[in-house]
Amino acid sequence: MVKKNVHRSSLFFVNYSFRSSFGACKAIAPAFYRLASTYKTALFIDVPVTAENANLHQGLGVTSLPFGHIYHPTGGLVEEIKISKKFFPNFARVLKSYVNGLCDVGEYEESEEKNSDNMSETVNLSSKKP
Repeated sequence: MVKKNVHRSSLFFVNYSFRSSFGACKAIAPAFYRLASTYKTALFIDVPVTAENANLHQGLGVTSLPFGHIYHPTGGLVEEIKISKKFFPNFARVLKSYVNGLCDVGEYEESEEKNSDNMSETVNLSSKKP
């Protein structure tokens, strides 16, 4: 666990990863800890993947490593997201929007559709109803 002060109203992020033995997990660790020090109102939790807790990760839908869940204090699980080096900038943007209480929704783009596998859901908000 990274933070010590836990508040019932805190947004929290869970990082599922192997310990430093796995290259992709090791590569995002510094960025993960920088975010934890930047967003002091959010709780950051490391949950190591081991043979003993494999059922936990499978039951929570952890599809790859490193992987993250963002939990909102009133909404529960709001994001399931890949956080490998390739996807980390997207994760940082999504986390920032939750911490700031904003929803950063831009025009729906083809690139978002291609990267939808790193988000729990992609919504087309640019189409208008007749």
